[in-house]
Amino acid sequence: MRSGRWGAQAAGRRRAASPMGLLLVASLAAPWRASAAGVVSSADCWVGGWTPEICCSAPGAKGNPLCWDHVYTFDKCCTETAEGKQFDLRRRNFVSDMVRRGATVHFDIRHVSGGRTGAVASRTLAARSTVLRVPANQVFSLKSVPQALSDASRRHGCDAHALLALGLALERANPSSALSAWINLLPMSFANVLWFSERQLQLVNSTFFSYIVNNWFGDLECMRKAADEIPSEFWRGRQVGFEDLRWALSVVKTRGFAFEGTRESTMLIPLADFLNHNRVASVRTATLAEDALRFVATKTVLPGEELCIDYAQASNLEFLVRYGFRVEDNPYGGRQFDLGGEPLQAHCPSYILRYDTPDIIENITVDCHRQARYLSFEQQFGTLQPHEQLREDRYIYSAVEEACKQLLSMLEAPRPLSEYETDAESGGVDGITAVLVREIRAERALLTRCAFEFQKRQQETVPRPVPSTLAEPLARLRGVSMTGAQSSAAGAEAAGPSFGMAGTDDIYSSGPAGAPSADGGGVSGVGSAAPRSQAFGMGSAYTTGPIVGAAGGQPLGGYPAFGSAGSPMGGAAAATGRPIVAGGMDPGRPAASAFGAPEAAAAAEDAAMRRAFAPTGDRARVDQLLQRLQQGVSI
Repeated sequence: MRSGRWGAQAAGRRRAASPMGLLLVASLAAPWRASAAGVVSSADCWVGGWTPEICCSAPGAKGNPLCWDHVYTFDKCCTETAEGKQFDLRRRNFVSDMVRRGATVHFDIRHVSGGRTGAVASRTLAARSTVLRVPANQVFSLKSVPQALSDASRRHGCDAHALLALGLALERANPSSALSAWINLLPMSFANVLWFSERQLQLVNSTFFSYIVNNWFGDLECMRKAADEIPSEFWRGRQVGFEDLRWALSVVKTRGFAFEGTRESTMLIPLADFLNHNRVASVRTATLAEDALRFVATKTVLPGEELCIDYAQASNLEFLVRYGFRVEDNPYGGRQFDLGGEPLQAHCPSYILRYDTPDIIENITVDCHRQARYLSFEQQFGTLQPHEQLREDRYIYSAVEEACKQLLSMLEAPRPLSEYETDAESGGVDGITAVLVREIRAERALLTRCAFEFQKRQQETVPRPVPSTLAEPLARLRGVSMTGAQSSAAGAEAAGPSFGMAGTDDIYSSGPAGAPSADGGGVSGVGSAAPRSQAFGMGSAYTTGPIVGAAGGQPLGGYPAFGSAGSPMGGAAAATGRPIVAGGMDPGRPAASAFGAPEAAAAAEDAAMRRAFAPTGDRARVDQLLQRLQQGVSI
């Protein structure tokens, strides 16, 4: 965590802000009591600092259930009190005004199951039909930020999220801002890591998400320096302090969208930010045009059904840090990582740990990496024999085991976790600490299982079966996908532009601005499953490298980064133009799909990879192997 005067001031204000930092953990609601008649009143609901803006405007997937216990439910306080009804009326008027100014909105914003606010379909929506269309003049992006703020931000090296947040803070200070109606509907307090107590920050700093603390508080410090340079009249005579900047950055991190997978593409889209998270998304982005942004349904949606996007394939620990909520029955754990070694492996999915499978990592992911190594072997050394296939598999299993061990070593708290729990139970710290402790324990257990499972796989004496068809990323690479070029083009059109949530600080597969986007402190560097050049005593495309992408841009294990200067693979990595990074979430909110390169860039990248992978003289042998794999012929 950042230190110094600004850090001390931030810490002091975080402590003073309690209980505002207690949002989003349903099991920790305040122990209020109900009257015998079960009727709620304003005096019952709006005590202890709670307001409709906090409790009736969901900033993330779970809303703000800490406002309620099992009796004073979310619906009652937000629908049966005068304040709740007035807030709902303001929200309806805002939607009507958006429509009047050119937006297309086919949902209502109201309370949904689970104690949260969400977007609910107002009519039957067919697959690929418009859910929301927001004109470009109603969107807030870097182009909307005044030049004076941009110049001050550039002088201090602030990144795109910090600059966008500075612009939002300025809009909040302007009562005549075009965003005022939307800003007045936003939560005044958030539950992400910027609002954590000192003890909670200590816990997060003992995990592999410590870089988020460093990056986000670094953004705040840079924002402060830039804001201090701006004359007070620019802020309309208002003193802009830590709370204003923290609020603005929280909005960007949790409600921003990055359409191109970069921090610079992050934007704030009123109404779209009411779309909650669900692993089975019913909404995705479709077009990013000059005049409007459009979200479409991924399937038929009936009136009254909630509309959701998929923020990211992230663990509950990461969701807590970035958003302050946890997802029930979330199958994902750890943090995504990549293993290098072969150019083709860069086209396979990142490794994602799962709680819901005994294999820990989906076999489809592992098999793609296996096939990539087989293809590289055949291209360089000829036909792959069974014992060589087994050796290639063991390289991968050993690298995954090492990656899980290294991630496990990064979950060491400065004190026993039981002491944090004792503090939480005694009321010494905010209740969210208990949830952090529980998730850290779960992560430790999962990573231990991962290391054991892949260590056990290395003892196998017979190679596991090879899938009868080539993994789709590899088939696409060679232009031999089962459905051909036409269906590939159709699939690209159906998938829409790449898009991520702004909350992500690193490269993630999807998510809001705070979700997996580009925070700059994400995982970087790729490891090598095995240095083939050493195994065969000759130069080759194989290279050593960090086993796993590391927090804060530092490779785990201290090995040279894959594709770095001096690495045999540096040229090939540069040829593809593809950043090889492990999971993070920070370009912007995932609207519905993993963000990545645009289709044209992806095609160029694939062409470059083909050139880097297979010299012209070896193409025929590689094509024969691909054909054998697709036909299910054993290699």
